[in-house]
Amino acid sequence: MNFAQKIKSYRNDNKWTQQEVAERLNVSRKTISSWETNRSYPDIFMLVQISDLYQVSLDNLLREDRKMIDSYKQEHISSKKRDREFRNEYLWNVFGSLFILLKLIHVLPNTGGIFGAIIGAVIGATLVNLYFLLNATNWNQLSKGENVSFVLSFIVITCLSIAITFIAPIGKNASGSSDYVYGIITGKIVYSMIYSLALTCTISLFSQFKERKEK
Repeated sequence: MNFAQKIKSYRNDNKWTQQEVAERLNVSRKTISSWETNRSYPDIFMLVQISDLYQVSLDNLLREDRKMIDSYKQEHISSKKRDREFRNEYLWNVFGSLFILLKLIHVLPNTGGIFGAIIGAVIGATLVNLYFLLNATNWNQLSKGENVSFVLSFIVITCLSIAITFIAPIGKNASGSSDYVYGIITGKIVYSMIYSLALTCTISLFSQFKERKEK
């Protein structure tokens, strides 16, 4: 018998309905039906709970179901790939945060030409990387307190970085246009928010970076 047939047989042996099993496993009845009709598989954590519920070994549950075993192997490979991508994105974010900080405190000069283009490219790449990093983050692993801390840290760091960046005087262009000044102010605020988000991710996601390190 394959996995679907086994868990249906175990349920019938215990004279349980799909709804009763769903309540014991804290899932929906449709999920139980999907497992028993071979439309989907439970994750590893749920598989252990099923093993405990029916008091059968994991070996018995998985034996003879090559398709299911292959599915878990593929999921493991995909999970390792996601973890590797997350680690790479996190490390780039650390580099980007440090780079932007140097620009923010005016260690890196405000200049055009090739060096200015490099600075712009690094900042742009950091912004794009932030999008992928946030998508790759396992938000379910963060507690409610950690999520609140993430938001508060972002707000505090944003306020501090805006204050730091406005230490430098804001001059006017040759024509003295106020639009130029407004543009500089807007740019500094956006710049500070990018840095704040990058630094917040560096701090708040460090624990997840350690957990997802390749063993």
